[in-house]
Amino acid sequence: SWPTFNLLISITGRTMGALGNLTFVLCIIIFIFAVMGMQLFGKNYVDNVDRFPDGDLPRWNFTDFMHSFMIVFRVLCGEWIESMWDCMLVGDVSCIPFFLATVVIGNFVVLNLFLALLLSNFGSSSLSTPTADNDTNKI
Repeated sequence: SWPTFNLLISITGRTMGALGNLTFVLCIIIFIFAVMGMQLFGKNYVDNVDRFPDGDLPRWNFTDFMHSFMIVFRVLCGEWIESMWDCMLVGDVSCIPFFLATVVIGNFVVLNLFLALLLSNFGSSSLSTPTADNDTNKI
């Protein structure tokens, strides 16, 4: 019914205000993993550029902060296999724990924070219709 739908929309709207903090946490996580990737693997891309088929750096690399930021964002979007293979081509198997940690921490922790935020706002409000208006509930 429309009153219940209105209640759901208002609860979702109140949740949007608290998403700023969650976005801030996500940006910090992306920043940390981008700097870690740049420090751990950035030099490997420059030193071993001849291992790539074209002899050029791939588009997704850890050579500078902006590329590192974009590759971590790409990993959080779910496109991490190709980037991990490129990292393993210039480095070693130490790329595997880094990419897996990025996927686990980035996706699962942030997703759980979002769901906890949404559920806490739904839990604080009553989803039942007011009992004073019993006429709409009668058949």
